[in-house]
Amino acid sequence: MNEIIESHRNSYVRQLAEFYSDRSEGIKEALLKLDNEESGLLFNLSRMDYLVKVDDEWKIEELSPDSYNNHSLLEFEYGDLIVELNPLFWHGVQFTVAQKEAGYSWLVDWATKWIDEDDSFASSSEDISGAIHSVTVPEQETDCLKFTVDFGTAPVDCFIELIDSLEENGISRVKIGSDDLISE
Repeated sequence: MNEIIESHRNSYVRQLAEFYSDRSEGIKEALLKLDNEESGLLFNLSRMDYLVKVDDEWKIEELSPDSYNNHSLLEFEYGDLIVELNPLFWHGVQFTVAQKEAGYSWLVDWATKWIDEDDSFASSSEDISGAIHSVTVPEQETDCLKFTVDFGTAPVDCFIELIDSLEENGISRVKIGSDDLISE
């Protein structure tokens, strides 16, 4: 699993580096608190790929990756958790978690760490934050919980910690992919 997740992350970070190559006047991965209570995001926080001032107005520029690493569907056991790993875009990973009762404090705990609101993560040699960019507020359906994560420039360990959290909280099954972004 680690190799596949690493390839997804590397594809995104490579495209982000290309995106940044002709942008030098703005702020990379700027963390913004959105005023809209209905933003659909946990904490109303989102890291924008690029924020630049143009004619005294702030402008947000977001990368729209044009490629991802396609692979066959993988299904495997991770402790007591069954994982269905589909092809995905690192900036829009959808999780469908088999969970009948409402509640997602485990997700809030994980997101609190990885959104890095205090910008405490050390910048890497890649000159990136190492943080997730956003997490949607989970939607409870009849027998599942759905949410999406923009993993931004977070390391593979971040993804693995989320899978660990699912397993540790007694989740039996998770489907992971980017169905909304990948058209078959």
